[in-house]
Amino acid sequence: MRFTALGGGTEVGASCYLLQVAGKNILLDAGIRVNRRGEEALPNLELLRELTNDRLDLILISHAHLDHCGALPIIHSLFPTTPIYATTPTRLIAAVLLNDTLKIMERESEEKDSEVRLFDKGMVESAVWAIRTAPFSKWFKPLNDPEIEVYFHPAGHVMGAASILMKTPEAKIVYSGDISTASQRTVAGMEPIDFFEPDVLIIESTYGDSKHEARKVEEGKLARTVAEVIERGGTALIPAFAFGRAQEVILILKFSMLSGIIPKFPIYVDGLVRSICDLYAELLDYLPAKLRNYVKNSRQPIFWSGGDGSMPQVVKVISPEERKSLLLPEPKCIISSSGMLTGGPSVYYARWLASNPKNAILLTGYQDEESPGRRLQELEQGGTLELEGTEVEVRCEVRKYNLSAHADQIQLCQQISYMKPKSIVLVHGEPNAIKELREKLLLKSLVFVGKNGYTLDPLQPPDWLTQHRLLQIDAAHNRFFGRIERTDDGGVAIVFGRDLAESPQWKQFFEGYDEVTAKFFGKRIQIRPKLPSDEGGSGDEG
Repeated sequence: MRFTALGGGTEVGASCYLLQVAGKNILLDAGIRVNRRGEEALPNLELLRELTNDRLDLILISHAHLDHCGALPIIHSLFPTTPIYATTPTRLIAAVLLNDTLKIMERESEEKDSEVRLFDKGMVESAVWAIRTAPFSKWFKPLNDPEIEVYFHPAGHVMGAASILMKTPEAKIVYSGDISTASQRTVAGMEPIDFFEPDVLIIESTYGDSKHEARKVEEGKLARTVAEVIERGGTALIPAFAFGRAQEVILILKFSMLSGIIPKFPIYVDGLVRSICDLYAELLDYLPAKLRNYVKNSRQPIFWSGGDGSMPQVVKVISPEERKSLLLPEPKCIISSSGMLTGGPSVYYARWLASNPKNAILLTGYQDEESPGRRLQELEQGGTLELEGTEVEVRCEVRKYNLSAHADQIQLCQQISYMKPKSIVLVHGEPNAIKELREKLLLKSLVFVGKNGYTLDPLQPPDWLTQHRLLQIDAAHNRFFGRIERTDDGGVAIVFGRDLAESPQWKQFFEGYDEVTAKFFGKRIQIRPKLPSDEGGSGDEG
């Protein structure tokens, strides 16, 4: 068995993983880097062709976010006969997102007088038509091989998202995709996979170094903050991912008004958010029962307000021609894509609203480390931010709310404990998040990091780790002798020989770390790798 991250290894973006198992080449997701342009946005397709010798047997798409399906038109053009499987919502929503991406590329190509289009309309249509759908929670055989079966398990995260379970003659495998165990308003939380114990688990690590605040608390904070901005006469801009997050934010504010938690005020929805909201209305069967019952009993649209006595028409769709009218000083809330301020109408509004202290920009989702949203999040008030080539002074209020649709470290570890995998491959996370999550897991499982461009066999321990299950016992008995040296600056260096550096325990627990922390326990001193969470210290480290 061989696993190669073509993208989405130690990064969040361009998720695309090649699994070579039981004589088959299987691709898990086909994403792009949403904040990059041109070839930089793509996973390593040359390596894909090289490793497969231009034979790809199966493509499985976990969900419709572009960092998981945005490269599908190109990959389908390279492998036009390869079957593609996804859930029904994923197929329908991916079609909307891919067509919108095409429009953006065409517009940028015209504006910059350069060729930045990665695919054309024909390629999008062909890829979408090629997607075959399969239901949740039912084994199916996507290939002629009767020994290979696939199962889509509801993953939470967003509508249609699936964790992918596979039975093959060589191994049982789970690819988590993006998962959320907490229930949201538009999708139920992921139920444990406690009925299938995989040999290999490939799992996301987006928040492998974090613990989320209670979702209901964060929702309440967001609603009250928007109400405060309105009360002081300002405009609250909420940049949101068009698929998933925007729908959640609309419902948070709408139902907060219905329950009287906050007063009624106008909400304007712009960008691709409009199309995705309309598509949700066609996919009612995939929404939680509570939301379906609301639609049935109220006879109201899910997101828009019909203007009856109980709910004035406060949620309104805005057209491009009406955008300038929203720059007037009347208090209001605007929900618009994109969620990381990488493009779309949210950038247009942010440029005009950021300089007024009455206004607020409220971030509710993951911000890529290179995105304008991340820079805004880290910016002190009064600083400047570049948005599409324009320097903007930021004097408005900026706040971040954790409405994440990803599991945090504790939730990830819980899900892993249900599955009891023999081997784990960590992907879809920034290096610090992966490093901290690995620290939590490596005493119970063989843990690999799926670095981009590297091929590994997760069924085989590395050369230096032949008896992983005995490491904990061996570590308690092995002794290594070193010497203490004074450094020129008055510090202390403890020097060990090659026998420590070449030991399996050192390679498993310390290799790859640049710094350590030390803590006294009586006369003994404990040394461990320094993690990002150690910043600031507790004062007892030496």
